[in-house]
Amino acid sequence: MDNLNSNSIPKNSTGNSGVWWHENNPGPLANIPFIKQFGSMRFTKVQMDENMRPHLNDGIEIHFVTSGKYDWVVEGNQIELLPGNLSVTAPWHWNGSPNGKMDIGYINWIIIKPQEFSQKKNLNLGNWTKLSKSIQENLGNLIADKSNAVLEKAKNFEKYFNDIRKELADQEVGFEIMVGNILENLLIDLYRQLSSIGQKSEEETNFIDKFTKIVSEDISKKWNIDDLANQFGMGKTKFTYEVKRLTGYPPNSYIINLKIEKAIEMILNPKNKSMPDIAYSCGFSSLQHFTSSFLQRTGTTPGKYRNKETKEN
Repeated sequence: MDNLNSNSIPKNSTGNSGVWWHENNPGPLANIPFIKQFGSMRFTKVQMDENMRPHLNDGIEIHFVTSGKYDWVVEGNQIELLPGNLSVTAPWHWNGSPNGKMDIGYINWIIIKPQEFSQKKNLNLGNWTKLSKSIQENLGNLIADKSNAVLEKAKNFEKYFNDIRKELADQEVGFEIMVGNILENLLIDLYRQLSSIGQKSEEETNFIDKFTKIVSEDISKKWNIDDLANQFGMGKTKFTYEVKRLTGYPPNSYIINLKIEKAIEMILNPKNKSMPDIAYSCGFSSLQHFTSSFLQRTGTTPGKYRNKETKEN
């Protein structure tokens, strides 16, 4: 987008309109050294731009999509930026459009230049912010985790970009202070939402760990899904949905997987129990049920599995 070099970009032959301030055209950013770039662009035609291919910036890069769909990549992971999505990357994260293509839509971005932030140094935004050292360090750790690269349903961030854009465009008295305040609020909101993602992920892991532990401690039991759901304070429908969402399997199928894992452990035990004993110990209703379930999940029968492992060992 090197041809875009004015503060306010009216719709032109390339189908672009909006604002973009950067190193070669700082505009109001000349008075705000902690912001390296700010852009808010509408594309009414697809545009190829080499500058948008995966790249590094010596700052925290944040994108917010108002409309349209943008194919994006962060550290080699393909993602889609949809309306209401926000992406955030650290200075060492390669990110951008894999083909250098900007699709029809409206996208906003800001690049924040910290005083310090690297894989070896904690985030230090600089003297312009009142955010505590601990908040800055924790926020930096969250941004550094590339699994946090995209926030979905982040519509509330649109107002921050709109407000920053207005302040930069109008440049009224004290706009530098106003921009700093808005940016602080954006970063606090970002910190809260990224923290909640981590907390949710931990809760989901604990949920599956607890479910696995309950079943594994009494693997021979014929489990009732209603009873299991009650132990988690859920109805059967909600429980089934959560287990399938987090494991990819309905509860009964996931339980059978755990039973097969235990059966494999017993098959490999040198005490060498018989197959009917193993089937019974793992809670299968019959040897036939055990064999068919084992075959379905491993591609071989329990007996052939034992023979193969015995020969190899």
